[in-house]
Amino acid sequence: MKTQDLITALAAGAFCALLDGGGTFAQTSAPAAGAPAQAAPAVKKAKAKPQDQSQTTIDVTVVNSRAAGLVELQATESGFPTWKKIAGPLKPGQKAAARVPRGNNCKVDLHGAFADGQSLDAEGVDVCANPTLNLKD
Repeated sequence: MKTQDLITALAAGAFCALLDGGGTFAQTSAPAAGAPAQAAPAVKKAKAKPQDQSQTTIDVTVVNSRAAGLVELQATESGFPTWKKIAGPLKPGQKAAARVPRGNNCKVDLHGAFADGQSLDAEGVDVCANPTLNLKD
């Protein structure tokens, strides 16, 4: 028997076996008249795996080089509306570690509020290229 004929014969045999025995897997029987209905088996939902925090955030150093104290510094992925407090309060001249949302391109938008009523807004800050956020007058 040629190799091609052997492959064709095996494929046809496998197909026939699926037709003969495979149909029973898809069949379900109706409950007998008067028999109590059985509940369908519970299907477990797969839990979403939390992303590794090192992939979704980046550690930065916030330095308050202003004369006024930092009340609060917020950050979000560049262009996103969801802000997260990352630092504050922070006295003038002090620094603190903060965890910033990383995003796909490492760019974040920042909003800072200071004790003297001033604010700071910065867009598209690349925290991967420079992980130190130096807040200046």
